[in-house]
Amino acid sequence: MMKILRWKSLFAPVLFGALAMVTAAGPVLAQSATALSGTAADSYNQGVQAIQKGDTADALTFFNAAIAADANHADAYFNLGSIYFAQGKLEDAAKNLKKASELTPTNAANHTSYGRALFALKKYDEALLAFQAAIDADPNYTEAMKEMGKLQFRRDDFDKSIEMLERYIKIDSVDSYSYYLLGMAYRKKNNNGKAIENFNRAAGLDPKDFEPVYQLAGVYLAQERYTQAIENYEKALQLKPKDYRCARNLAIAVQSNDPENYDASIQAWERFLDVARKNTDSRAKQYVKEAEKVIKDLQDAQAAKGGG
Repeated sequence: MMKILRWKSLFAPVLFGALAMVTAAGPVLAQSATALSGTAADSYNQGVQAIQKGDTADALTFFNAAIAADANHADAYFNLGSIYFAQGKLEDAAKNLKKASELTPTNAANHTSYGRALFALKKYDEALLAFQAAIDADPNYTEAMKEMGKLQFRRDDFDKSIEMLERYIKIDSVDSYSYYLLGMAYRKKNNNGKAIENFNRAAGLDPKDFEPVYQLAGVYLAQERYTQAIENYEKALQLKPKDYRCARNLAIAVQSNDPENYDASIQAWERFLDVARKNTDSRAKQYVKEAEKVIKDLQDAQAAKGGG
């Protein structure tokens, strides 16, 4: 019953020294290169001003002009790569972020940024090298640790994912997503105790996040700890009332908890139908047919018991 892991933004805002902050939605803010002078600096500063105005087309022109005047302008390459990433032009992003990282070999943040672009391109082996370069440059650079943990999970190397994410949370213990991902990795390793621990930490840090609560319920259901499964599926449905998977698993947990409590089981399955019938997903439609049969079987069993 495990849900396919959903992935958060790979290019979270990161401050690159005195360079720029960029999100997946586009450039946000950049500092001007006031310490520099000449044509390259002028063009770069104009690019920064264009970013601040939200004019990415002009920003690209000016950053390219800065590079034309100074082929080793790492800041300009970084900002170009960041803009391209935000635009979804991943190959262009990787090309420029690679150049920025090559020009600043001791800058862990630049290596990490390049790694994120490679990750988005699904060039996992190259991304791994970039993240490792970041950690080599700064062994305590948490962003690289976190990204490497995500990457190792994606590569199904759960031991290394756990190792890196555990290392990360020792430094930054407030990132709910990392605890969630740790829980997923431990669940893949069939370490339910650790999975429960980390899903609980994730849910505690972000009580509005559906996924860790849903996954926590799934662990309890797999362990046949039905009371805890029901409790957490109920919490998850409060967070995401239209999730038919959650409603179905809740019905399974309710019926499994007390197979002869026909009223409770029928009510839980009818609740599932209320959710699933509004969903056009083919899997939901199949589950609806199954649930309708389950309800009929339960009603027949209830009638037979009453008649006996």
